[in-house]
This record gives sequence, C-alpha cells and structure tokens, in this order.
Amino acid sequence: MSDTVRFLHTADLHLDSPLRSLAARDAALGTLIQDASRTVLRSIVDLALEEQVDALIIAGDLFDGDQRDVSTAMVLQREFRRLNDACVPVFIIWGNHDAEARLLGIIDFPDNVHAFSDKGETHYFADEQAAVHGVSFSKRSTPKSLLDKYPAPVSDCFNIGMLHTSLTGSDGHNNYAPCTVEQLINMGYDYWALGHIHTRQVHHEDPAIVMPGNPLGRHINEAGRRTVSIVTLAPRKAPAMSEHELAPVRFERIFVPIDGIESRHLAVDQIIQTIKLQRDALDTPHLIARVHLQGATELRSVYQRNSPALLAQLQTEFEHRDDLWIDSIDARALTSPIFEDSDKRILQNSTLNELMALLDNDLLATANLKDNVIDDLKKLTRALPGELNQLFDIESTDNLSDWIQTSALWMKQQLETDEPSDSSPRNSS
Repeated sequence: MSDTVRFLHTADLHLDSPLRSLAARDAALGTLIQDASRTVLRSIVDLALEEQVDALIIAGDLFDGDQRDVSTAMVLQREFRRLNDACVPVFIIWGNHDAEARLLGIIDFPDNVHAFSDKGETHYFADEQAAVHGVSFSKRSTPKSLLDKYPAPVSDCFNIGMLHTSLTGSDGHNNYAPCTVEQLINMGYDYWALGHIHTRQVHHEDPAIVMPGNPLGRHINEAGRRTVSIVTLAPRKAPAMSEHELAPVRFERIFVPIDGIESRHLAVDQIIQTIKLQRDALDTPHLIARVHLQGATELRSVYQRNSPALLAQLQTEFEHRDDLWIDSIDARALTSPIFEDSDKRILQNSTLNELMALLDNDLLATANLKDNVIDDLKKLTRALPGELNQLFDIESTDNLSDWIQTSALWMKQQLETDEPSDSSPRNSS
C-alpha cells in the first residue's frame, strides 16, 4: 500500500426535509428551502467530481423519513449516475430516518452505489487499497451498540468504518447505536465516518473519528456554517481533512445590543444597521436570521410583549432583498435598567422561580420532553381539519425546542402582569 486515497464524507442530508412552518410564512422562502437539500446534493456531486475523489461516503439519514415525493428518487438516481459515469463509487449506510423511507423501494441505484445491510459488510475501492466497513439501521430505534458487527481491520488496506451513532449521547437526541470514542479507536481503523449529530466535531485525529454535521441547516437551532469533508489517507500519516461549505442558505443568530436605548426609532436603527453589517460579512447566498436583542433598556417590556410588531417592521425593511429573511425576534435577554419593587415581588413567586430555572437550563431541550410533547400534539392535531393538520410536522422534533421556549416565555409574561398579553395563545390566529 503506497498510494493515497481520497474520499468525500458527508451525512444527514435529510432530502426534502419538510419545513412547513417556513413555507407557510413566506412562499418564496418556502420554495428556496424546499429545493435547498437537492441543491446541496448536486453540489456534493460537483465537488466530488472536481476534486476527483476515489469515493463518496454518506453516513446515514440520506432521506427524511416517510417522504413520498417520487421526484426526490429521480434526482438521487440522476446525481449518482453522474458519479457512475466517472467511475466514482458511493457507499451508504442507512440511519434512523432512512429506516422509514418509502422511497427506497422505488429507487433503481446504478452499479456504483453500495448500500450496506444491517448485518454488516465490507466493500473495497481505489484498486482495493481501501476497505469500507458499515452497518445500516434496520429500524428507527437502535438503542444498542452495533460495534460487534464490524470486522477486524483488513491488512495492507486503509480501513474506514461507517457508523450512524449518537456516541455516548447528545442533548436533544435519544441513544442510537451508542459507543465510546475509545471503543472506536480500539477497532484499529484509520478513519471513522460518523453520522447522526448535526454539529461537526472531530472527536479524534489519528485515527480520525469525525462527525461531519449536516451539510444544510434546517432551522435556527442548526445555525452557522455547515460543511462536508474531503479526506486524504496516506501511509504512516494522520488523515488530512478539508472542509467545504456548499449550502445555498444558512441560518444565523444575530445579536443586537440596545443597552440604554430608550427610543424605539433609535433601537430600530441600531437593529437594522447590525443586521446589514452581519449579513454583508457572511459569505452565503441566502441568510435566514433570528434577531436576539440584548441589554438593559426601558424597551424591555415593549419588545418582550409585542415582538411581532418589531418583526413585521424588520421584514418590511428587508423585503426588497432576496438574500435575507428575518425569521423571528428573541427579546428574552432584555432586562430592565432598574430593579423595581414589583420585580422583587415577582422573583419571590415560587412558580416563576421554577419556570425561570427551566428557561435557564437544558431541560426544555431534552429528548424525553420532546417525545412527550409530540404525543400530546398528535392527540391535539387529530381533531384539526386536514388543511390545518398539514401545517404541523408532528413526526419531526426540529421546531419543538422553539415552540416549548416560546410557550414558557408566554407563561412567564402572564406571571409578571395582571393584564393579559397581546401575544397570548387565546388572542393568536
């Protein structure tokens, strides 16, 4: 074994992931998001061909569960045929979302695509210089380790393991094929191509154990830069990795300090200027932003109780731009400049203390709470008319953290005042 081997590692594309809440608010934005995952897939194939990699590795959740759009299958076949024409193999393991994918039954993959079974297999590429070992999920729930299905490393080969896993656990995720970094190191492979957690992390460098994150953020909790990895394996060297951003749209949080500003006009000017500066500093074709207001100001009550008015003002300000959308306003961090007696009485309220403790820690993002909320939402939406039910993606937990946080904030506001809030659920449409 003397030559180098290069491959592209990605995971969690979630093709056609439904973002109905965005589409409902803005039709143009909905179209952009709907097409974004297919655009990323095409860009991944473009990059693989430009870089002349020896293989494309997809470590699970290529699909987003029970999707039925046949055109998705056709797009996937077309892109994989482009790689087949260039003699570039594609290796796929199926993750927890793929286990429910109905489209798998109608896709006719070209000969270069190798999808691993749930029994565990080994495939070779680059003139058998590299061995790829992988195990697919056969069902969504996989709470036990899969490492006993992986073989010992093949001698005189670069050994690559593909695994869809939560490792030892992650906030907001249930356990999937759990294992430790030490266990992966002890397998003796050169590179572990992981998937499942949507935040990029290099857990170890030699051997390389890499969670690439998803190449396309799907909501504000997946904000920031999203990348895929080009990996080079060479004898007696640590794996070399380069990141490439391909997403046509990015989610970002924009933090705006308005300390001491008591005029709404001055506050709005500050917010608009900050948004423009941060938008211009980001090299991304399209930006979806959540504005976080910070600081001590007498405007705290105004913006916490009536943020929809400020949101409408900002959306109108930027409606002429096709590269920027303001998704929402978060004014929870604002504080009053003076600690008033009424605030002291509020802090003595034990119910409010408990609620604030929930807001200030990670309990609202736990997987168990999300599962309970999903069960309650399913019961609720069964009673809704079909056209309303379609606006809810009950099978996805993507937006639940935001919903729970918003509801908790509303309850906090009710505890702080005897007057009903304009944004209360009973007054919402």
